Parts: sequence; structure tokens; C-alpha cells
Amino acid sequence: MLTAEQLNYIRDLLNKELAEIEERNREKMGEMESMRNDSETFHGDEADQANFMEERNRQLRMRDRDRKLINKIRETLHKMDIGEYGVCESCGCDIDFERLKLRPVASLCIECKKEAEEREEREHFSR
Repeated sequence: MLTAEQLNYIRDLLNKELAEIEERNREKMGEMESMRNDSETFHGDEADQANFMEERNRQLRMRDRDRKLINKIRETLHKMDIGEYGVCESCGCDIDFERLKLRPVASLCIECKKEAEEREEREHFSR
């Protein structure tokens, strides 16, 4: 079980990460708005247009990844609020503080995570 000090430490990590992601997203939104305006007047050749579209798609993928991480962080903060944080969703054991320091949104202990990855890999190769 995590101490109050450990929970506060991880809560601070999560809040800092959330603030960084939200700031990055604000910057990306400005870039994407600029790209949208540029695309309306863009007259480059096909290679330039392909590069432009690839960059736009990369920005969208990054934004989607950030959106998922924001949701995961908020879900983790909620678990902290209701006292369910730091417990493996698979086996019910406490997740080691060292693991949570490295991956604060972890919902599985290291043993269950390894098992899940091995199962995923077996399923991938059996297709």
C-alpha cells in the first residue's frame, strides 16, 4: 500500500505531465490552424503537397495519442481520489512504488504486465 507521501509524489507527477500535454496541445492546435489556413492557399507541386499532408497526419496522430494519455491520466487521478490507485487490476496485488514512479498510469503489476504482453505476442503470431 502506498503512503500519503508516495501518493502525493505521483499525483504531482501526473498533474505536471497533464499540464505539459495540455500546453503542447494548445501549441499543436495553433500549428494546425496555421496549416489549415496555409492549405487553403497552398500551391506547391505534388511532392510539396504530399509532405504537407504527411506532416498534417503526423500532427493528428500525435494529438490523438495525447488525447488518450490525457484520459488515462485523468482516470488515474480519479482512482487516487477514490482510493483504488496502486492496485493491480488483474491480480489485486499492490503495484510497486518504483514501477509507479516510472509509469504512474500503470494499472497492472509488473508480473501481470509481462503475462499480458506475452499473451499479446502469442496471439499476434498465431494470426
